Amino acid sequence: MEVRISARRTTLPASLTTRATEVLSKLTKFDSSISAVDVVFVEENRSCKAEGIVHIDRSEPIVASGEAEDFNSALTQLHDRLVRQLRRHHEQSRDHQAPKLTETLSQE
Repeated sequence: MEVRISARRTTLPASLTTRATEVLSKLTKFDSSISAVDVVFVEENRSCKAEGIVHIDRSEPIVASGEAEDFNSALTQLHDRLVRQLRRHHEQSRDHQAPKLTETLSQE
């Protein structure tokens, strides 16, 4: 999985980029078909935003964002929201599969 980090209107410290890479690379435990994660850090007025896009093979991308007073808190919010959406995506893909033939025959 590839983690691409960019910044708008600000410069990022090296510690934030390494933390973002470590935190977001753990998203593969929710879905092994994640190919890339794009993260954009934006500083506007007095707030810091982190916007993320998770690219999943054979599926629509998942988009989330976090906003706080500092980039670390915004990254934490972003991670929590992405985890929630990835769990929901995994449940939906699992629920829409047809039941096994043995289960169907045993209910009759």
